[in-house]
Amino acid sequence: MLIKPSSDKDQPISKSSGDNLVLKYFQQRDAKFLYSATKAEHYRHLSEPEITFAGRSNVGKSSLIGAVLRSAGLVKTSKKPGHTSLLNFFSLTSSAHPAAISVVDMPGYGFRSRDEWGQFIIEYLSTRKVLRRVFLLIESKVGELKSTDCSFLELAEKHGVPVQLVLTKTDKLKRTSLDKISNAVVREAKEIGPTVVQPYVIHCSAKTKDGITAVQEEILRVCNVTLGQGAS
Repeated sequence: MLIKPSSDKDQPISKSSGDNLVLKYFQQRDAKFLYSATKAEHYRHLSEPEITFAGRSNVGKSSLIGAVLRSAGLVKTSKKPGHTSLLNFFSLTSSAHPAAISVVDMPGYGFRSRDEWGQFIIEYLSTRKVLRRVFLLIESKVGELKSTDCSFLELAEKHGVPVQLVLTKTDKLKRTSLDKISNAVVREAKEIGPTVVQPYVIHCSAKTKDGITAVQEEILRVCNVTLGQGAS
C-alpha cells in the first residue's frame, strides 16, 4: 500500500500495467544467496543494479526479504541481532527478463550501530555506485523514527543514497493509525534527508503479504527492469 506519492514520476509501476508484469517476474524468479561480505573486496566485482534492505534489529527484515523474493527461509536471522557487520548478498534473476539484480541484507542496527558496524558499512553506503535504493524498514507498532533510524538517514543524506521508507508488520494496526504514523514518519524523515527520502511510505506485512507487490514493483522500477523488453 502506498501513501501520498507526490507526483507520477515518484510512483512505482501503475496497477493496470504493473501487477501482471511484476507477478510474472517474481513467479519466474531465481533467488540465491551469494555470500556474506566483510570487506569491500568481496563485492566490488558485482556490477548489477543493487537494492538494500536496512532497519533496526527485530524490525522483521528477514521475513520481509523472504516474502519479497518469494523464498521463505532464504534469509537467515542473526543469533546476535545488532552485533554483526556482515553484508549478505543475494542474486535475483528471472526467466522473464535477462537482467540480474543484487539484493543486500544489511545488519540490523541497534543502540551502538556505528561502533558495531564499523567503517565497513559506512564505506559501503558512501561508495557503492550501483546502489539504486535503500529500503529502510520501520516497525509500524513503534510508530516513529528512533535515534538510530535518524542516524542512518543522516548517513544516507550525506552520501546521496536514495531511501524508500517501509512500514512493517502493518497487519497489527488499523488503517487510520497507519495513515497517521506514515504521515508523521515521512515528514520527519524528509526533514533529515530532504534530497534522498522518497515522499511516500509503503505499508507492508510479511504475514498477510499486503504491500509485498508494491516493494517488488519499486525494486524493478529503480533497477530499470522493463518486462516489455527481453521478456519471455
